[in-house]
Amino acid sequence: MAERNHALRPYLIGGVIFLTLGVAIASETLSRLGLEGNYVYLFSMAFVVAAIILGRNILVLLVLVAGVVAMNLPEAMLLRYHLDRDVLLAVICAIILVPVMYERVVA
Repeated sequence: MAERNHALRPYLIGGVIFLTLGVAIASETLSRLGLEGNYVYLFSMAFVVAAIILGRNILVLLVLVAGVVAMNLPEAMLLRYHLDRDVLLAVICAIILVPVMYERVVA
């Protein structure tokens, strides 16, 4: 039974990342592009984001969680701390994409 639970663990972690970080990042990005009503795009992008994030270490995951939480704060609180939602989204996308692009260019 314990061996069976170990086989399901990566799928459960992937599902949680897909449902939390992937969907949050994809929905915010697509809403900026005007495609917020298309669920095929949303889940496709969320799947790609989750697949990229799964290869990262726990520190990157914690930074991404903090970024997504900050991005979803109310507008008044963001203004109080002089944060812009678009800049937060750009930082989150950079944290996800820069290491992937670096690996592709160097390798």
